Amino acid sequence: MALSRTGRRWCGAHLAGLLVVALAAPLPYPGAAVAGTGLGDGDVLIARTAQDYTYRTYQRRWSVVAVQPTATADWDLTLRDSAGTTLATSWYGVGRTDFVVVDSTPGHRPFGGYTAVVTAYTPGPYWVQQRTDTTTITLPPVTHPGTTGAADPDLTFSSLVDHDVVTVADLYLAAGESFWANTTTAASSLLLAESDPADPATFAQGRATVAARQHTQVLDGCTLYTAQHTGWHALVQLGDRAPSTHVPTQGTGYALHRVDPARPLSCPQREFPGPTP
Repeated sequence: MALSRTGRRWCGAHLAGLLVVALAAPLPYPGAAVAGTGLGDGDVLIARTAQDYTYRTYQRRWSVVAVQPTATADWDLTLRDSAGTTLATSWYGVGRTDFVVVDSTPGHRPFGGYTAVVTAYTPGPYWVQQRTDTTTITLPPVTHPGTTGAADPDLTFSSLVDHDVVTVADLYLAAGESFWANTTTAASSLLLAESDPADPATFAQGRATVAARQHTQVLDGCTLYTAQHTGWHALVQLGDRAPSTHVPTQGTGYALHRVDPARPLSCPQREFPGPTP
């Protein structure tokens, strides 16, 4: 979890068979900050200087922008709207992923332009990526008490391929609704972002805010997530590691399962990918 320091914050299952996307970009030489670099949806750019990255939102979904430093660097992220107003910041430590997630679902932030400002605390190369959700995760109805494997109809999955910095998916939950992820450490890299419809300040949140606001607990060998508001939520998955390309493509993932009301304290996929009786 994040710890405080002066003016900053510190913070100190696998899936395969996904589409291969090769990423190749030259490493810029150190120098003065470069302003206004366009950031396309899904693009992963590499740099080593402070830069402003611009993009626009066009869909009534959640989106996320993230910066991943090398293992010995520390870069911070500030997100501003088209008027230059700061919406949220993310100030994690060395080697950690900073992100800001934005809720553009109906009734929340309008479409518009954004500037992601990347600044150095400890210089070094970094990667930056912006993603607008194109995936909707649905928690299927419970069909049986345990699991037999990945093909079970009451399981769904969140995954992050190794060539991406971050991914985001929409998930509709009612207040008080809960689901399981299949490890005890899921909450640190699979974060449930939710905004309060009555509080526009929650429509854009940095990583530390999302982590502090999400309601999770470790039970029965899994992590239990519980929604506090009714509406569209975002599942943000990150790796706290440099992106890399493998052939075939590799990644990390979590098996998700709706809470069975008949067994609210029993995690059906606690042995995943093996069967749970």
